[in-house]
Amino acid sequence: MTSKDTLKQGPLSSNMQNGYDDFAMQALLLNGINNMRRLVMNEKQHIKAYQKIRKMHGKIVSAMIEYHDSGKFTRRIDTDNVPETKPENIRLLETKFDFNTDEGNQAFYDMMIYKTVLNMNCITEDFIQNHHYKKHEETEFLHSMLDSKLGLFEITGTDMEEGYAYIKDVFTGDEYTIIDIALSGQEKEQYDTYYLYTRIITYRDISFGSGLNLAFNKTDKFIKSHILEHKKDFNPRREFLRFTQLYNHYSKYNDKFKVITNEL
Repeated sequence: MTSKDTLKQGPLSSNMQNGYDDFAMQALLLNGINNMRRLVMNEKQHIKAYQKIRKMHGKIVSAMIEYHDSGKFTRRIDTDNVPETKPENIRLLETKFDFNTDEGNQAFYDMMIYKTVLNMNCITEDFIQNHHYKKHEETEFLHSMLDSKLGLFEITGTDMEEGYAYIKDVFTGDEYTIIDIALSGQEKEQYDTYYLYTRIITYRDISFGSGLNLAFNKTDKFIKSHILEHKKDFNPRREFLRFTQLYNHYSKYNDKFKVITNEL
């Protein structure tokens, strides 16, 4: 998995193709700029710590994907604590991950690796319970993964010199300062037109995105309706439902918003 949100699209009109080509050129330019910024910032102590954590995260996620793909992971549901079936719960079954797209793969493994539903196990729990890692640092990091936060965020500010992006949860108002050299490479105004659905991991006071990045235009009718619906009666335990609704909508976009963030 990678946290760079590069998307495969369906058939494009000439205008859309031109727009896609423009984005590809812009992405190459931004990547070059961010690589230079990364070289400059690599001597900063918080960036050194961040890069070490990102490397560990990449190693662990790769091991978890291999664990899943080899058939070692079995999904289990605690039926003793399942609430009475409601229509919104049935809709969870409608999600179909498109493995021909980066976001489809990222979304699928996100649901397998991280704890999204309280009564459903995940690979991170298996690794913790089976004592998969012996080093304290890696075991500690597994618990940070288990406690990670998935949500719909606004980007409220950036710090280009230090590599920080400031984000705010649309539903809870919780604010996070994450390290993301690429995301912090543009002024805040560049992000005023969309929301970012992503997962945040915090380990030893350093927060960063796990790799899942779905961007939604703030003017999109579905997103407006989605926010109104869930703000009326926000329930943190319904994140799986919100994820399903957002992913299903995002996967149908022909002209997706694209976000460039750090690569693992």
